[in-house]
Amino acid sequence: MKWQTKNLALYFQSQEYVDTLCIPLIPIELKNELEAIKLADQQKSLQLISDELERNFTGRIFLSPSYTYIKESDFDAESKRLNQWTSSLSQNKFQHIFFLTYDVNWKKYENNLEGSLIWLTANSIDDYQSDQTKNWIKSQINQISELIRSYW
Repeated sequence: MKWQTKNLALYFQSQEYVDTLCIPLIPIELKNELEAIKLADQQKSLQLISDELERNFTGRIFLSPSYTYIKESDFDAESKRLNQWTSSLSQNKFQHIFFLTYDVNWKKYENNLEGSLIWLTANSIDDYQSDQTKNWIKSQINQISELIRSYW
């Protein structure tokens, strides 16, 4: 289920079955053109992966809106803010919380997070419709799905 009107109505009807919250972590910056383009590309691919993950586990996973932060952030402060945001959003209704990210900086603060970090290695994507890209995304989904099921 997603943060969409039709999905929210369904979520509130069946929230007792939805025990997992997934939150994509999206860094942004506009200081450097190449870095900004890379981050925008990562955001798109992470959104595709998150959407497909949600589709595979509809009725079990709630896909949160992306948590967006400035790439150069103080990650101690950002961890606290993310935990507050997550706590407010989940209100202890979710048994499992997963953060999905390409940003390796979160690995250093993983123990501070009130949830499990799933760090993905970034892959530059030129054509989102290519068979190679579709296969790569499918591979990522399979690995993440296996990991999430191990927590259930």
